[in-house]
Amino acid sequence: MADPDPLLAWLYLQQGVQAVEEALSATMEEHCGCTLSEHAALYRLKTAEEQRLSMAELAELLGISPSGVTRLVDRLVRRGWVARVQLPGNRRTVCATLTEEGLRVLQGTTMVVYWQAVHSHFESTLDAEDIAAVARIGRKMLEAHGRWDAKRFAPGSP
Repeated sequence: MADPDPLLAWLYLQQGVQAVEEALSATMEEHCGCTLSEHAALYRLKTAEEQRLSMAELAELLGISPSGVTRLVDRLVRRGWVARVQLPGNRRTVCATLTEEGLRVLQGTTMVVYWQAVHSHFESTLDAEDIAAVARIGRKMLEAHGRWDAKRFAPGSP
């Protein structure tokens, strides 16, 4: 067997993730009326301490720019799903916090549709061995680049 081509493996992985993300996003927009990024922000806020994150923390968790997270939070604030708050004694840091309406939308609609979409567009295309390999490889890549944090990538874990 020939040595695997790392460039080809990278392209397959990159384009495979993009295809799944596009399918997830289309499903979320069709069934929930929100984008995949909006759902991800709501989920990250729900799993955060006090359901609140600074804008910088949210941008890092979502892998988007500070200006991108500002636009995203603007949309969520207009929908009543998120509120901007400043912490007492720290006027420089603006935080996004999940509202009761945002929690209701997340728990009542978007989480259900998201998990069904993940099953349909990701899980159902792989067997258990593939899923374990993807998890192992993803974690190795995150660790190698100093990006692994169990609290960040496995909310609810110790």
